[in-house]
Amino acid sequence: MKREPGAALLLLNGDVSDPALVRRLARRCALLICADGGARHAVRLGLHPDAVVGDMDSVPRPLPRSWRGTSFLCDFDEDSSDFEKALAFVARTGCSRLYVAGIMGGRLDHALVNLALARAWGCRRSLVMVDWGLAAILGPGRYRLGLKRGELLSLLAATQRAKLSVSGVRYPLRRAVLVPGGRGLSNVARGAVSLTVHAGRVWAMAPRGFSL
Repeated sequence: MKREPGAALLLLNGDVSDPALVRRLARRCALLICADGGARHAVRLGLHPDAVVGDMDSVPRPLPRSWRGTSFLCDFDEDSSDFEKALAFVARTGCSRLYVAGIMGGRLDHALVNLALARAWGCRRSLVMVDWGLAAILGPGRYRLGLKRGELLSLLAATQRAKLSVSGVRYPLRRAVLVPGGRGLSNVARGAVSLTVHAGRVWAMAPRGFSL
């Protein structure tokens, strides 16, 4: 992966399903942040975070000696999750794109809150979720999705209504209206994939990732 100036990687405390992808993204991003217990993933993957944000109740101990330059921002506000606290910190950095790993797994209520926060952030700024592949919320505009022939792609409504056109796939769409549901699930790339979001916002998801 090429270096991406202005990009940040945020590690949450959920499951990290593709450690190799997270390591590659860490090398690509200018900033690495952990939301409290997400620091355990950084330890396991041998990564050195720039900052750890949260109430610090899940930070692994002892911390690596190499983390002496890491900033720890303690926030004990019980009305916000560690993900919310980390997002507020990221917003102050002015990053251009945020990759988030560890959103899913563990308690269902935490996963639902994380998904809601990711959707709200992604509707205002560039956010890419990292799990088994990548998922990004795309607003109105034209996009070229870097996918190889035969790779899976899902395009799902991220708002109550979205209109899109897509070509270069097995099931092309022209100004199709999507609502939250299964339409747009599991399409297949046939070559260069061109996507136009005419209205609303769309989740673009690919198990093997893609470039924008």
